[in-house]
Parts: sequence; structure tokens; C-alpha cells
Amino acid sequence: MIILAIETSSERGSMALSRDGKVASTQLDAGPKQSETAMRRLRDLLAGCGMRIEDVDAVAFGSGPGMFTGLRLGCGLAQGLAIGLSKPIVAVSSLHALAARCQGARIVAATDARMGEIYLQCFERDDTGLHPRGAAECVPPEELRPLAPAGGWQGIGSAFEVYAGRLPEAFLQSIEMVDGEARARAEEVAAIAAERLAEGRATPLEAAVPQYVRNKVALTTRERLARGGDS
Repeated sequence: MIILAIETSSERGSMALSRDGKVASTQLDAGPKQSETAMRRLRDLLAGCGMRIEDVDAVAFGSGPGMFTGLRLGCGLAQGLAIGLSKPIVAVSSLHALAARCQGARIVAATDARMGEIYLQCFERDDTGLHPRGAAECVPPEELRPLAPAGGWQGIGSAFEVYAGRLPEAFLQSIEMVDGEARARAEEVAAIAAERLAEGRATPLEAAVPQYVRNKVALTTRERLARGGDS
């Protein structure tokens, strides 16, 4: 099976083509150029793999949470391709894809949500794979609670770097390793999508939408001041 995966939840967007477990990927341009050059990057990726877009069997995308404009781009592109090709689509949580980069048994994925907040979700791995433990949250870093059980956690994501000075000590005490530079990638989106498709779990088209978690895109002046920002 050939899966085209798109991940645009962060400033480091990517695309990947997975064919029977073998993956080729490409980075997307950062900033406004990402939307302008996405289709060119896709054509180059396909050509590099000796494939045509018609060869794709399914389309997957990172559904967020993350950058609103990036999520809209990735979702729109994935929906358009899936509909145009009459192929199944799989929406994969970007936090799940990020956590999948860790090999530990307990993982907390935390990314910068801007506006002085973070997106956060915990995951646990067992013999059947990696599973979310609870829903994704959007909270100020100071409100993070201690993790349970109290040890053996790995932390991954930009929030550990951006908010290093604001994360509570009680929260950090349970975390043994941190990768603050890692971002969600299309490679893991493709791998998770392949598992779900093998189980017959494609996403209904009407449910293949961005997972914003937070619907508000800007703070009022009062809210910015309350969080220590500038007026």
C-alpha cells in the first residue's frame, strides 16, 4: 500500500510517501511559502520515488493541534487529494505522531500553542502499540499537574524548550528524558495511518478536519497583560 502523508502542524512541515513500510520524505518551506510551494514539493517527492499521484492508495494528514494556518493547509490538501483520487483519508493527531518518535513506555508530548499556552497529551506504549491517555489539552505551563505514575516519562516537543523556565518542578520531576527540538513528522503520520488502514479504520471524510483544541486565535489586551505580555 502506498500512503501519502502530510504534516503541517508546526513551522517544520513535511510530506512522506510510505510504500510497504519504506518511507521517503521531504521538508516543506517555512512561513507563507509553505502553501505556495506545497504542490511543487509533492510533485518532486512523487518523481523522486518514480510514482504518479494516481499510484497513491490512501492520504493521511496531521490533524493537530498546532498552527492554525498550517493545519488548514494540510487538511485542505489532504481532503482535496482524497476526494479527487477517490481514496481513503486518515486523520492522525499531531501529538500522537510526535509521541511516536519516542520508544519509551510513557511519553508526554507538549508543543508551543503560542499565546502563553501549550498543547499537551500523555501516551502509553504496550504490546499493542502507542495509545493516548486522556484527551489533548491547551493550558498555561504553570498549570501542569504532576504526572502519574511519578517516574519513567519521556518528554518531547517544543514546549519543553520554549517554556523551560515556566514548567512546574513537580511536573518535571517525573520526566527522565526530554527532546525539546523534535517536531511532528509526516513519517510517523504515515506509519500510524498504515496501522489504522490495516485494521480498516480510515477516517470518515466529514470527520477528517483540523483538531484545533483551542478555537481562540488571539488574546485581548487584558489577557496578554495578565500573562505577563505587552499591551
